[in-house]
This record gives sequence, structure tokens and C-alpha cells, in this order.
Amino acid sequence: MIIQRVIQAVVKRVPPHARDRAEEALLGLRDFERLATPAQSALTIVCDDGELKDLDVVEVLESRGVKGVFAVSPDLIGKPGFLSYEQLRSIRAAGHEIAFHGTTHDPFTSFADARSLQEAVRDGMRRLHAEGLGVPSTLIYPFGRNSRAVRKAVSGSFDCAFTTWYGLNERRCNRYAIRRIPFGAYTGKLPATEAWYRGLLDRCAAGACWPTLMLHPSGPGHDKSHDELLGRLIDHARDRGMAVSSVTAHLGAAAQAGQPAPAAGQVPG
Repeated sequence: MIIQRVIQAVVKRVPPHARDRAEEALLGLRDFERLATPAQSALTIVCDDGELKDLDVVEVLESRGVKGVFAVSPDLIGKPGFLSYEQLRSIRAAGHEIAFHGTTHDPFTSFADARSLQEAVRDGMRRLHAEGLGVPSTLIYPFGRNSRAVRKAVSGSFDCAFTTWYGLNERRCNRYAIRRIPFGAYTGKLPATEAWYRGLLDRCAAGACWPTLMLHPSGPGHDKSHDELLGRLIDHARDRGMAVSSVTAHLGAAAQAGQPAPAAGQVPG
């Protein structure tokens, strides 16, 4: 108990994302969080927020015959600048994955307790299902915010969840705090050059590595040149023997190869 209180005291004094990561590092992974990355490396491309500019990314993916992941929040669907349900149904019908991005796009760490968070998740999932978007098994945390309590609360509803923490997900990772690589907008101090991205893919090609590019196509800094670069990176990944897959396809392929399969998503009651 004393150690727990000391850890909590330290955690409260660091910035939000650093706090979340420090908590994970200090307390370790619980059994339900452990994920061995599939032996066959794959590149996954995620578009955050479900805005109209995502259609440009759909075009890039379709031109290469690959599938991506599109994260949406029911409260934002159909609003000015955002994709409509009809457009999302078309994206899903083309084989792309629809991921859950919170019902209201509020940070999951802002909910009063696990019950209120779970109720909000169930409400949003029912709405997506009712509109023909299925039951997403992948969660993209709004603003990347998560915590030990949040990860436990969502583990019964999703096979895995992605944060905004930078990383490649090599060999073993947290199933409910999967890392990503920013692309186009919000890359911060990272080099984010074509050579740099190619270098990351070259490193991952050896196996058991899961790089995920997180895109915000409507964000400042993302333009047509990034869509063109994305196409070249997809080509490079495939040239290096890597698949370009959605989350469910990548984990599903691993299960077929004999690796443990993730839990199946369920229609919320």
C-alpha cells in the first residue's frame, strides 16, 4: 500500500501523457493487456476523427488495393466537415475498418468512474451498429488519453485500443495502449521525412513489428504531398515484404497462423 501511494504521488506530478505512460511502466502490464505482436510485420494506417478529408486517404488506399482504419465518434458524424453515415457505410463496404473514437470525443480519463464510461461506450456502439457500421472491435482513444482504470474499463468491449504514444510495437506491447507514429499533421519534433519513415519500415521488415501511421488529414500541416508520400510508403512497405492491413485483419491473420486470437467484439446490450 505504501508503494502504491508513493507511485500515485509521483504520477500526479507529471504531465498527462507522461503520467499515463509512467503509470504503465511502474505498475507493469496485467494479463489482459499483454499482446505478442504477430510474427509477420504489417503496416496499419489509421485516420482519426472521421473528417471529410479522410476521403483523400481512402483514394490513396484504394489505388494500392489496401485497407485502412477510420476512427469515428457518433456525436460528430454528419456535422459540417465530418463524414456522414452514408459515406462511412461506403467506406466499410469497401473493406476498410471502422474504429470507435468515443461517443462524444471527450477524453476517457474525464469520466467520473468506470460505469459512466462504459455506459457512454455502449450508447455510442449501439448507435454505430444501428446505422449499419457493425460493432467496432478497435478503439482509438480520444486525444490518446488513457489510464490503468480506463484500460480495464474498456477491455470487455474492445479487442485492442490505440493511444497517441509514439512507438513501433515491437514483439510485445500493451493491447490497450498500442503505440503509433504520427504522419502529416501533429508530428512535433520528429524528423517526419520520407527517408525517416522508410527507415522505420526497414527496421520493422525483420518481423514481429507493427508500425501504425496515425493520420489527421484535416489537421494543419497535412496536404496533398502527404497523400502522395503515403502512397510511396505503402509501396515501400510491400516491397519490403510487409502487409498493409487493418487492425482486425492483422490480428486475424495472426490467429489463423496459430497465434492466440483476440476476443470477438459483441453487440452491446
